[in-house]
Amino acid sequence: MDTPNWALVANGSMARLLELDPAAAMHWTERQCLTHPAARLHGSAAGHEPPGHSIAGRSGLAPRSEAAAQERRTFAREVAHALREAVGAAERSRVAVFASNPFLGELMEQLDGATHQRLVASHAEDLTHLSLQELARHLQAERGG
Repeated sequence: MDTPNWALVANGSMARLLELDPAAAMHWTERQCLTHPAARLHGSAAGHEPPGHSIAGRSGLAPRSEAAAQERRTFAREVAHALREAVGAAERSRVAVFASNPFLGELMEQLDGATHQRLVASHAEDLTHLSLQELARHLQAERGG
């Protein structure tokens, strides 16, 4: 199995794209940070439901969760595009993805064939809260070093 020289850590509202410096072991550089603030908004603040009381029996929760799922899908498309642009630039690029559930599945659905071929690992794990140093240690452990 190839070892990754790119890593993506993501959840439904943030994605960080990191690249391994080939000249320096354990030196990862954050190349891009994408955010999707709309994924964190709820209800009328996100523009998906009228203000006021929104629960109307059991069906009251459906619009909110559908709106949240749509926001995740939108962000997954944006992240997949950024990943394709970064990883596709070099022929020997390999990527490992760490993303929260259900965002990991939504992201995987958005990846094109060429990016899927460069994928060496995917983990249902949200690492977006880690510092760059903590991420470097975690990624080095994943690479077996």
